[in-house]
Formats: sequence, C-alpha cells, structure tokens
Amino acid sequence: MRSLAAALMAAFLSGCAIYHARPLRASAQAALKGPSQQALVNDAHHLKVPGLRPIRLNFAAPLTGQELGVIAVLANPDLKTLRSRARVAHAQVFAAGLLPDPVVQFSALRPYGVGSIGKTTALSDGFLWDLSRLVTRETDIKIAQQHAQAIDYGVAWHEWVVANQARLDARRLYWLGLQWRMARRAETLYAHHGRLLTKDARAGLVAGPRLLAWQTTLDALRLQVASLHRAFIAARMSLNQALGLPPDARLRLAPPGPLSLPHASAPALFHRARARRLDLVALVAAYHSADYALLRTILDQYPRLSLGLAGARNSSGVSEAGLQLSLVVPLFNGNRGAIAIARAHRSALFAAYVARLARARAQIYRLRAMTVSLDREARNLRGRAQALHGMAHASASSYKAHALGLFSYLTLTQELLTVRLRLLALKLSLATTAIALQTATAEPWSRGRS
Repeated sequence: MRSLAAALMAAFLSGCAIYHARPLRASAQAALKGPSQQALVNDAHHLKVPGLRPIRLNFAAPLTGQELGVIAVLANPDLKTLRSRARVAHAQVFAAGLLPDPVVQFSALRPYGVGSIGKTTALSDGFLWDLSRLVTRETDIKIAQQHAQAIDYGVAWHEWVVANQARLDARRLYWLGLQWRMARRAETLYAHHGRLLTKDARAGLVAGPRLLAWQTTLDALRLQVASLHRAFIAARMSLNQALGLPPDARLRLAPPGPLSLPHASAPALFHRARARRLDLVALVAAYHSADYALLRTILDQYPRLSLGLAGARNSSGVSEAGLQLSLVVPLFNGNRGAIAIARAHRSALFAAYVARLARARAQIYRLRAMTVSLDREARNLRGRAQALHGMAHASASSYKAHALGLFSYLTLTQELLTVRLRLLALKLSLATTAIALQTATAEPWSRGRS
C-alpha cells in the first residue's frame, strides 16, 4: 500500500502546473496600444465568427463599414473580455471530464503508557476512490458543454452587435460630418448676407425687425454648427472606442454604400430571426445546461459510494489488509435544497427565453414600421429639396437682375438649407434604424461597403 501511495505521489508531482507571473500594470499598458495593423490584416483574413466572412483589410485605402465591423470584432476590448470568459467555460468542460482523484490515507500511532513495552508503532494506510462521480460524470460533461455553448453563442451575438454598431458609428460620423460642414458653410454665407442686410437697413431699404429676425436666424445657425461639431467629435471617439483605438486616432472612411432595406413583412422577419439570433440560441443552450443540472442534483440524492483498499499493522506487529467502503446515506438532507434550486433555475431560464423572444418580436415590429415611415418621409423631403433648389437657382438670377429683394432671396435660401439639413438628419435616422433592424433580425451583410 505504501508503494502504491509513493507511485501516486510521483505521478501527481509530474503533472503539476507551473506558475508564471504576469504583472498587471505592464500588461495593461501594452494592451492599451491596440493591435498592429498587420495583426488585424492577418486575423481578418482567417476570421471565424458566425455571420461574418473573412475579408482582406487594406489600410492604404479608405475603410468601409464592413471592414470597420470586422476590426471592431477583432480589437474591441469588451469582446476580448467576453472571449476570455468563454475560455473559462471551456476549461470547465475539461474539468468536468476529469476522473475524481483518489484519497490516500496514512497514519502512524506510537504506543505509550502502561503495557506499551515491547509494542511496535501501529501503522494504517488506505486508498479510497469516489465511485459516485463515475455515475454523474457524463451528466457533468453535458452540463459543462451546454454551458460553454451558451457562452460561445452569447459571445458570437455580442460580436455581431459590436460589428453592426461600428458600421452605424461610421455612418453617423459620415452624415454628421456632412451636416456640420454644410452648416458651417451656411454660417459663413449667412454672416456675409447679414452684413449686406445691415448695409441695406442703414440705407432704409430693409426694416429693422427683418434685420433682427435674420440676426436671430444666424445666432441659431451658429448654435447648430457648434452642436453638430460636438456630435461629430463624440461619434469619432465612439468609433475609436469600438475599434479599440486611442481616442485621438484618425481613420480614413469610405462613403457608405446604399442601404439595403428589408422588403419582408415584420412576421416573416421575426420568424427568420428566431433561427438566426445567436442570443436566442445561447438561451436555448443555457436552458439545456440547467436541465442537465437538475438531473445531476436528482442523481446526487441517492447514496454516494466510495470504494478502496486498506492496510494496517497493529502495535503487536500483526499486519492486516482488505477493502474499504464509504457510503453517504441521504437521511436528513437528501439533496432536496439543491433540487429545488435547480428546478427554480430552469424555470427562470425558460421565462428569460420567452421574455427575450417577446422583446425581439416587439423590437423587430417597431423597427420595421419606423424604417417604412422614415423611408417615405425621406422620399418626400428629397422631392421638396429638389423643388427648393430649382426655386433658389431662379431667385438667385432674379436677385442679380434686381428683380427680387435681398430679404426674399435670403428667406428662400434659408428654407433650402433647413430642408437639406433635415434631409441629412433623416438619412442618419434611416441608417440608424435600418442597421438596428438588420442587427435585430441577424440578417447577413450584403456584399459591398455598407
């Protein structure tokens, strides 16, 4: 028995892991720099993420929305955290498949007192192995596997959401940049017109209230320029954060391609989303894991058996050997508390799955209706902008020919600017809604630069 114990101890020491220190501060400082462009190019070429295709990144050209989405998946700090947690779940699968370690016991009792003369040291040793773990091992593996699948699907869903959020941030940055530059050019033009109106007002050609109204319009436009600039800066920082880049990083972005608006009805989109959305698949896997966990707790209510070998030598020098049996009798506990907890956990996951389905359905129906409404409004506003553009062009000719007053001409140009800015804001709202709908329905990306 002692030889067996020595052999087991030697095997244990040969398989021990070795500790390696990893200083937190130095490692974190290196991680803040973000990945190199070459590393991103290599990882994007070998990308293995559900819903996303491997692509060839080209940092020498302006980056498209899909390229930014892939970069976000590879470099986003929050996704790196989630993937680290997924590795923990896979380690739990490995741990669940391991056989239980045996228990080796040894004791030495030296006789003393009256009658101890001539007696020898009493020795006992034993080797005990928990056989009940063999019964539950397969269930433990299934619990860990389903849990790991739930984590993997959850990570993949977050990767999908982050990729589409990067696409949306790129579109927001593009449309806000257009609005800001248009408003800034208009501010310069309006200031010039204000000086002309002031000159006409001094000559008595323009009434004072009209000059005051124009000054109020110019002040409102200046506030709008400042607001758009703040939104533009915030959008750029949000995109950099999603890509794991420093806040002051500058990227060359390609103009977004045309939006692909869904033509299917809301019920059809929801039907497809039930099979495609990985967050729903993750909840299904989590439910199956909880179901196996309930079975595991039910198996634990039965007696647990440990079997092994035992040996001993009493103080008279007589040696003994035989079998050792250990049995846990479920007399008072019976694992009833763990069973109740497991049942409640499975019920909670079922309720969570139904609630997620209902929330996804409501979101898809709402976004589908908003997309239709915004698209209709954008078409109407484009028609109005074209009509105003023609009128403004004609009024400019009339103003130069002194057939139209300055204030009337400026009022028309102000209306045209208002409609154009509103149209750009509407395009941003439509892009936001369309990408949110594509995210909610897990519709795959179309080929292109969207």
